[in-house]
Amino acid sequence: MSRPLWFPALRSWFPARRAGRALLPALLPYLAAAGLFSTAAAHAANNNIPHPRAWSVPPSKATLLATYYEIVDANCQALRAPTVRITDRPALGTLTISHDVGLADNPAKCANIQVPVTQVYYQAGTKLGQDNFSWEVRFQSQNLGTQRIQGAVAITPGAR
Repeated sequence: MSRPLWFPALRSWFPARRAGRALLPALLPYLAAAGLFSTAAAHAANNNIPHPRAWSVPPSKATLLATYYEIVDANCQALRAPTVRITDRPALGTLTISHDVGLADNPAKCANIQVPVTQVYYQAGTKLGQDNFSWEVRFQSQNLGTQRIQGAVAITPGAR
């Protein structure tokens, strides 16, 4: 039986296995952010991190902030609309959740298929300032799971 060749000079080039295992947890967020893990792992890692979003809205105006739907890529079958729950309510306006039917736009092969949607609207108050709020979206897909969204609206007179 032959033994593998051992090159002591190369030992300094490659860290010991224990050091590599110790580095992996520290590098995990950077590797996930770089997309070096599978998409399912990246989705699972990012679901606990709130996704920040920002909008600019004029006073007393209602604005559509988000539309959510689920569709099966393989056969373009529409699934139940995701559930949205408001976790932190705004102070200067109101958030409203509505259910409707809309048209899918992603993936491209499923474009223009009617799907049940959940929409998040923000109704700005009359006071100017910044309003903060958050909500979570629960998808049927295990890859998507539950996503947490943090929102900030700047209520300004010149906003469109």
